[in-house]
Amino acid sequence: MSDFDFVQLRRLDPTLLLVLDQALVHRRLTVVAERLGLTPSAISHALGRLRTIYGDPLFLRRAGGIEPTPVALALAVPVRHALAAMACTIDVARGFDPASARRVFRVSALDYAMVMLGPALLGAIATDAPGMTLALRSIGRAQSLKALDTGEIDLMLGVVPPDPARLSRRVLIREHFMLAARNGHPAFTDGPPDAAGFAGLSHILVSAGGDLAGAVDAALAAVGLHRRVVAAVPQFLGALAAIAESDLVAAVPAGIATRHAARFGVSLHPMPVDAGGFELASIRALKPAADPGLDWLEARIVAAVPAGT
Repeated sequence: MSDFDFVQLRRLDPTLLLVLDQALVHRRLTVVAERLGLTPSAISHALGRLRTIYGDPLFLRRAGGIEPTPVALALAVPVRHALAAMACTIDVARGFDPASARRVFRVSALDYAMVMLGPALLGAIATDAPGMTLALRSIGRAQSLKALDTGEIDLMLGVVPPDPARLSRRVLIREHFMLAARNGHPAFTDGPPDAAGFAGLSHILVSAGGDLAGAVDAALAAVGLHRRVVAAVPQFLGALAAIAESDLVAAVPAGIATRHAARFGVSLHPMPVDAGGFELASIRALKPAADPGLDWLEARIVAAVPAGT
């Protein structure tokens, strides 16, 4: 505590930090005023105080909004962490009560996670935490990890290798792939194709980041084969819909495949090559401050894992 400049810290009340945070997010002062329940003049006054404290203009007016200066951008992560720490003190002191808490949880999750966990998870939030909202973002791994670092998201449901120095990672589901094709696909008339026949088909690859190669390609390469990827799509359900209306095929996680193949008119088969599997995990950034609210959400996510997965 002796390292703090108390005089300077007294000038930084939470409202100023909230204004700075929301201005960085929305880049329009009218939106900031509306979200914080303040008048436009109060927002202008707060920004004036912030400019004095930090010795920088922070935001420049541009057509349609404001543009942050390099100093303002550099403040984004520490300000978001400071606000999160302040919010956590309330939960720690009062004890977290989901029935009365008011909070938006921002989570990165692909459609696999929402298909497998969403029904039970959203039901629990609606019933047990009526003041909470789950804001989901469907973004790739690299973007999600960056968003965890900056505080743009609270939690990620994804496939990420262990990184104990940086991340808290809890495995939720261990998954394997199945081969999906439309009912009546001509290549399956006499049973599923072998590896060479499989490689000769036209494929859809599911990749949130738009990658054009994945685990299946590595497995084919190991036996000297190569496939044609017609398209990379960001969602497994979208891939099933495309497969149902074409002669395309795809490797789909068994959890989604078994739950939704029938409604799409898709048949399922063992993979002709060993493409391995993956672990869906709940991933959080390691932080020194406790967060009972996020602990509660993660516990609900764990409880939402289907039996037998």
